[in-house]
Amino acid sequence: MTTMSDRFPAVVAAEQRQLALAARSRRRILEILRSAGRPVAVGELAAAVALHVTTARAHLRVLEGAGLVVRTPHLPVGRGRPRHYYAPVTEHAPGEGHRQLAELLAAALDAGGDEGRRRAEDAGRRWAEIQVPEPAELSWEQAFGGLDDLFSRLGFAPRRVDDDRSRLRVALERCPFRDVARAHPEVVCSLHLGLMRGALSRFGLPGAADAAVLRPFVAPELCMVEVPRRAGRARRPPTDPVDGD
Repeated sequence: MTTMSDRFPAVVAAEQRQLALAARSRRRILEILRSAGRPVAVGELAAAVALHVTTARAHLRVLEGAGLVVRTPHLPVGRGRPRHYYAPVTEHAPGEGHRQLAELLAAALDAGGDEGRRRAEDAGRRWAEIQVPEPAELSWEQAFGGLDDLFSRLGFAPRRVDDDRSRLRVALERCPFRDVARAHPEVVCSLHLGLMRGALSRFGLPGAADAAVLRPFVAPELCMVEVPRRAGRARRPPTDPVDGD
């Protein structure tokens, strides 16, 4: 027998979000995450809403189950258990004012040629410092899992195409800045490349970061990320910011 949830998953998802936001504490936690602009540790969230850490974790699990937040583990530099950080799920496109501002900034950088693209990548690396607040020495799998989490919470809809001994390839099936990226691909995609390279560096894989490549618009709605495993942790000369081959 077909149930309501089988026929209307979107309705069920909306009901889950509504139930998750029925509690004032959970609404406050989500407000703090959305205003922070970076992943936030459980302890910091608990202090901000004046709750015990255990209670805050319970609220976060409800929000995560409703698809409103995502959890990202960060391994400690030394011994110890991973600390969990939370970030809001990006669901809505930016408003018209934000889009126009992004268009103006991208056009200004684009007019600067190679120097503008270099600055865009540098800005992406600084963005990574916000998104990955604590550097760590992660394994390949942990680092690639962190990269998946990063792209997911920023709205890129990542999907692993293949992951073998030689490379990791991830398809980005949605770009939250698609319109601006189409008008100024080298600037916007250099920014995203800097974000990826910066994140990999903070995950403890600087060699992989330098060798990582972003191939924009390999299909009308698809970009491709490639990270060669052979790069290891050692640094190597950086590749072109955006590979258009």
